[in-house]
Amino acid sequence: MLIRPISVPVTGASVHNRSISSNSNGSFNDLFKHTLNVIENLDRELVASQIDLVTGNARDMHTAVLAAEKASLTLDLVISVRNKAIEAYQEIMRMPL
Repeated sequence: MLIRPISVPVTGASVHNRSISSNSNGSFNDLFKHTLNVIENLDRELVASQIDLVTGNARDMHTAVLAAEKASLTLDLVISVRNKAIEAYQEIMRMPL
């Protein structure tokens, strides 16, 4: 049985990638693309674990539940960041010239 820490995504990519977050020369576009790739990998992991669970190939149910929870938490985070960005934009647009 393979046991992985919850804080490290199974895909090998890390949301807290130090090379991108600590590099001041990295553009927002690079950070956005990296985050999108991590989200897509979590979604693929979720689908694969659900298929394994349904077909009976899963070693245990915990893997599917953890993958679903990680995908759900990631989606909640993305929605929160989007909402904050929209609020910031609206606040900037309300400022007088």
